[in-house]
Amino acid sequence: MQKTGFKVVVMVLLVGLIATLAYMLVKGPEKKIGVLKKAPDFKLENLDGKTVTLADTAGKAKLVYFYFSYCPDVCPPTTYNLSKIQDVLVKKGVFGTKTALLSITFDPTRDTPERLKEFSSRFHPDYKGWYFLRGDEAYTADLAKKFDVLVAKDPKTGNFTHTNLFLLVDGKGDVRTYYSGNDENIDIERIANDLIQVSKES
Repeated sequence: MQKTGFKVVVMVLLVGLIATLAYMLVKGPEKKIGVLKKAPDFKLENLDGKTVTLADTAGKAKLVYFYFSYCPDVCPPTTYNLSKIQDVLVKKGVFGTKTALLSITFDPTRDTPERLKEFSSRFHPDYKGWYFLRGDEAYTADLAKKFDVLVAKDPKTGNFTHTNLFLLVDGKGDVRTYYSGNDENIDIERIANDLIQVSKES
């Protein structure tokens, strides 16, 4: 019965992902990135043990990504793409001052601060602008849902199925657009430029 329930949840996640991507395709590229919704505020712990809220990054355009470090497939390559976006922003002199990255784990039991330090170090992060955050599992799953990212835990393996998206949030705390972490042709320069464009509005 449990297995059937998990399969249903996975199907719901897939339908949600398809709907989101379909929306983005219909929406198409645009010169000005519109506002989709207000981003929910949060209170999470950074690698240094300090509390970080969405308000702490006010005035900065940021990408918010929900993941877990033991992910067997999509999370490591998506995090690698985030590191490439970071590199472009660093080159352009806006990382940490006008732009930021927020990676939020929904697997805090296994993703301890020590584990996240080890995982994050693989991607040469600049911690002045890239936050690796964790909090209570139920709280983080609910936060992901508020960001329209669906997360389901397999009770047998302890692993997660989730929509692999990162979200662009502006300095005022509005969600502006989504990007698919599964996009094989992801345009790193375009995403970095989107962040820079939005950061100038704040």
